[in-house]
Amino acid sequence: MMQKFLANAIVVIAAGSLGLSVVVLPSQVRSQPKGQTCEAAIANGRERITARRSITIISSSILDGSQTYPDHPDGRPKIVHISLDGKAANSVMQSPVLQKAISSEIISSCGSVGAVTFGRYRTDWTSTFGLMPSGTIKQFECVDPDPDRDKLSWGQLVCL
Repeated sequence: MMQKFLANAIVVIAAGSLGLSVVVLPSQVRSQPKGQTCEAAIANGRERITARRSITIISSSILDGSQTYPDHPDGRPKIVHISLDGKAANSVMQSPVLQKAISSEIISSCGSVGAVTFGRYRTDWTSTFGLMPSGTIKQFECVDPDPDRDKLSWGQLVCL
């Protein structure tokens, strides 16, 4: 234990003498699982949606999208779904800028999440933003329902 403390102290002293800023975090914080960061990103997204708005988040859940999207990004089959209700829910549903910002934060913090879907409670109104092969976050494109289509391609969303 003392050796670990001394090693951290030496790093801080060396960095200080070089004019560098170093933040030494307790080992508990450094070793937190990535899931904590993901949960925090989802909670932050929920807060950004409801802040100063008359909105209720009915649910937020992480779903397995691999059946719907077999061509999902590698290692990212999960889709976060956020269901909104309330007087101001339409304003969030009509704000691709806010949705993209929230989606970007969640996708970058959640290693297994490839997309985020926002849905207006008790309607078929949904909007999905996902990680594209280029590494960018983009809104999924609406496609018409097609009974001959077996699966959707990543980046597509059936819109009614």
